[in-house]
Amino acid sequence: MKTSFASRHRALGFTLIEVMIVVAIVAILASIALPSYLESIRKSRRAEARAQLMEAMQYMQRFYSQNDNFKRAVGTEADMVLPDALMVVPRQGAQTYTIDFVTGTLQPGSFTLAAIPAGAMKGDRCGTLQINSAGRRTIVDARPGVTADDCWR
Repeated sequence: MKTSFASRHRALGFTLIEVMIVVAIVAILASIALPSYLESIRKSRRAEARAQLMEAMQYMQRFYSQNDNFKRAVGTEADMVLPDALMVVPRQGAQTYTIDFVTGTLQPGSFTLAAIPAGAMKGDRCGTLQINSAGRRTIVDARPGVTADDCWR
């Protein structure tokens, strides 16, 4: 029994409709997965900033235990004690946060540190993460409805 040339070749490929259905399914899956993936990246960057804030906090506590003061020169705010290596998150690669003192908070007995979003994290829903010398964790410039607990987890 002979088969025609057209019937033999028809079974070898995909129709345009089949290809379009596959493309539509892939597009739907990508539209669902991409926002979740991007939020996961933002969460990991926030976690890295939180970890470095805690490291800076520990550095300040060690400095205080050695000097009985959070400042190098009592009476000035110009001489802050945080090393440059602790002021950029991550330490290597594209900067996503800057760690710095909140203006006016560095006192002989207290301070507030902030992780300020930069680069890819500018406009993040959590805004600026802050922690003071008493360990109080807050957020500033966050989107409405976002709580400090959401961002510090």
